[in-house]
Amino acid sequence: MSEAVERFQRARTDIEADRPVDIAETYRIIEAAARAGDPEALVFEAYALGVGYGCDVDLAAAFEHIFIAAEAGASDASTQANMMNLGGDLTTWIAPRAIDYVHETPRIGMSRGFVDPDLCAWLIERARPLQEATYIYDPTTGRPVRDKARTNTAGTFKLSDLNMPLILLRHRIANTLAVSQLNFERTSIFRYDVGQTFADHADYISTSFTAELRAWGQRPHTFLVYLNESYEGGHTNFLAINKQIRGGVGDAVFWRNVDDDGAPDPLTQHAGDPPTSGEKWLLSQFIRNKPQMPG
Repeated sequence: MSEAVERFQRARTDIEADRPVDIAETYRIIEAAARAGDPEALVFEAYALGVGYGCDVDLAAAFEHIFIAAEAGASDASTQANMMNLGGDLTTWIAPRAIDYVHETPRIGMSRGFVDPDLCAWLIERARPLQEATYIYDPTTGRPVRDKARTNTAGTFKLSDLNMPLILLRHRIANTLAVSQLNFERTSIFRYDVGQTFADHADYISTSFTAELRAWGQRPHTFLVYLNESYEGGHTNFLAINKQIRGGVGDAVFWRNVDDDGAPDPLTQHAGDPPTSGEKWLLSQFIRNKPQMPG
């Protein structure tokens, strides 16, 4: 094993453990191992190029890297390449989708068939082993805490958990909303079992959390994709405006969490209602107004 590949293996361990790293240096380590011919480093370089991890975003190169890595025998790259082939070429993958607005104030939109059903099922299986207990913001400290108001689980995708179809989907969301993918928080997929809920809450960041707002910005957009429909109940329930939304497989719903002046909009308060049968899977993408820590 070359020195470049050994350094990559150490860096990969840190990434998988979600330890703090020097992102720019870590990308250089990944790139060097990929140039040395390591197939797994090629996959990580594809992810880095896809989200801008220590480098500029280069989707064309990221797209190509997965197919090269698959030919080189990288574990999982062939599965990703097969899924990518189902979605067409890069331009088709990331093209903005048609949207319809279903409520004016607050502004709530939907995009029917935003994600293909095969990709929805594939993403559920990718998210299943990542599921962990969820947290809410403590209203006093702003720190994440466990609370009975939120009982669903969530799988959140750090760099080593990503896959190219999900990265391309992030860019599809960005192009549909005309926002920067660099402002995306980590993508999550939520699972709700029977009776599990996320009680009435808002997705914007409280103006009292001044340090977070200075560092990472406000969260003006929420974008959700319904990944399955084999459940009863489980609506996205906007209580302040008495509106319940539930999409079919692959349908998306999105809204602005702030008003035209950028102030938090209390009308966006909503709940994730509990399923009464079956299990609900939901992709969640929060979007800030500042670039986020990639990966």
